[in-house]
Amino acid sequence: MFAAHFAAALAIKGTAPKAPAWGLLIAVFIPDFVWIALATLSIEPTDYNLWFDEWSHSLLMIVVDATLFALLFYVRGVSVWLPMWIATFSHFLLDWPIHPAPLALYPHSPVHLGFHLWAWGLSSLWWGRTYYWWIQLLVVFGLLAMYVRGAFRNGLAWNLIAASCLVIVSLHFAV
Repeated sequence: MFAAHFAAALAIKGTAPKAPAWGLLIAVFIPDFVWIALATLSIEPTDYNLWFDEWSHSLLMIVVDATLFALLFYVRGVSVWLPMWIATFSHFLLDWPIHPAPLALYPHSPVHLGFHLWAWGLSSLWWGRTYYWWIQLLVVFGLLAMYVRGAFRNGLAWNLIAASCLVIVSLHFAV
């Protein structure tokens, strides 16, 4: 999902040119950064049999993370802090359909959101790629289309747009 998260940052950048790209690229991975920190502290286990990432990936905690991160950009105005909030929250939206475990509403919540598609997504097709890989490729292309449209409208040079798209698609193919 790395490429899709990067593509989401670019899609948001295409519609919010004042938001710094570096901030958006950090924002889309904040729940994963939180997960790494909590896993290092043994608060969230790293064993897939004990999958628990409700402190880093639950809906409530991602809203909290998005709000805290957006506050760092508050003085730069709504045209910057709102895209930062959306970029952080986009992590939940991208993980929701096909995450290893359904996402909790809040830590230790009895209610979880998701479609239990992880096992299905890991099934390989006859040409070697998984369903999950193809779904992500479609998401990446959709998000990059949003980015290209917005970037051209905002006057970004075509070679920079093409290079950005090439990097993101290459990341997806490298996985």
